[in-house]
Amino acid sequence: MTGTAGPGAAFAERYQSVLVPVIFEPWARELVRRGAPRPGEDILDLACGTGAVTREAAARRGGGGRLAAADHSAGMLEVARMQAEAQGLQAEWLEADAAALPFGDDAFDVAFCQQALQFFPDRPAALRELHRVLRPGGRAVFCVQRELEANPMLQAQEAALARHAGPEAAAAVRAICGLPDAEEILQLFAGAGFRDVALESVAMELHHPDAREFAAGAMGGMHTGDKLTGIGGERAAQAVDDFLAGLGPCFDGTGMRFPHVSHVIEARV
Repeated sequence: MTGTAGPGAAFAERYQSVLVPVIFEPWARELVRRGAPRPGEDILDLACGTGAVTREAAARRGGGGRLAAADHSAGMLEVARMQAEAQGLQAEWLEADAAALPFGDDAFDVAFCQQALQFFPDRPAALRELHRVLRPGGRAVFCVQRELEANPMLQAQEAALARHAGPEAAAAVRAICGLPDAEEILQLFAGAGFRDVALESVAMELHHPDAREFAAGAMGGMHTGDKLTGIGGERAAQAVDDFLAGLGPCFDGTGMRFPHVSHVIEARV
């Protein structure tokens, strides 16, 4: 990374360093593999975060075409720009509401959205907007986290935060799994006008060699903000201990290996 992030990007830097390599880069590779962008195609990364999908799409597609990434968080976009600059990647980074995208009609050939649909305040409006900016025949590839019970890492995190940081912190984890119903997802895409909508439950086996390091970083670097700062060093340490205990067989005493289960949705305009 080059440059120095501003104060608003401090959380996004932690998110990028802790969560992106373990969770979001593997999923970015899977989504882009499925979307298979071709040279010259115009690509949108919707709710791009720190740009994992943007970077992967650029690498897979090769040269030519427009590469745009939109997110509502200025801090995430600042870090995304810095990551792209370090790799010599040129992209448009736009602060935008998913339900009011700053693009003309029929602007893109393919769009990706990683673990964000569940957080959109107006999901139907966001999908209608995406349909509008995709060209006829254009394709969309999403992943959306499945229920908490299917994701042992998130279960352990939710339980540890509920015990030590309170109900609001635990609710932030449950929100990650806030759109688990496959039929509801299919109806959302159909209602927005997408066709050939296919949904598949996909389990990726993810890992980190130092589970304690990941635990501290993950609970302090969540998408909704730091959940450990302010509860005291001793309680924060106990929250990490409880997280590790809650992993059960996913924790081998040093590292962690866990299934991360999401619905993957592929659709066309």
